[in-house]
Amino acid sequence: MLRNITLIIMMAIMPQAFAEDGSGTQYVHLQPAFVLNYGTNTKGRMKYIRTDIALRVVGAEAAGKVNHHQAYIRNQMVLLLSQQNDDTVNNAQGREKLRQVALEEVRALLTELEGKPFVEDLYFQNFVAQN
Repeated sequence: MLRNITLIIMMAIMPQAFAEDGSGTQYVHLQPAFVLNYGTNTKGRMKYIRTDIALRVVGAEAAGKVNHHQAYIRNQMVLLLSQQNDDTVNNAQGREKLRQVALEEVRALLTELEGKPFVEDLYFQNFVAQN
């Protein structure tokens, strides 16, 4: 019985200790949301994308590096998103491929600047396209 109580207490304490040392998974949200036009204007109407992007990192050091270079990361994301076409933004497979390309872009950028990719994954928290 005492062993069970000790186990329960340890399970309650361990997540807090894990979070306090900064070695756990963290999400860095690129704020504010991305709102930009994309594609070519062939019909006289602008086309827009609005998306929120979060980067999954492990550890406080990685989160710090991503936050330090957030302006550069945002710039690269704006350039990448604005180059897309209707086929990419209007279907799930296109958006998934775009997510993977964006992840590789961020990882390459951080590797160039810091020597390590630091980012484990990239997520579109929402993705709205107006054609």
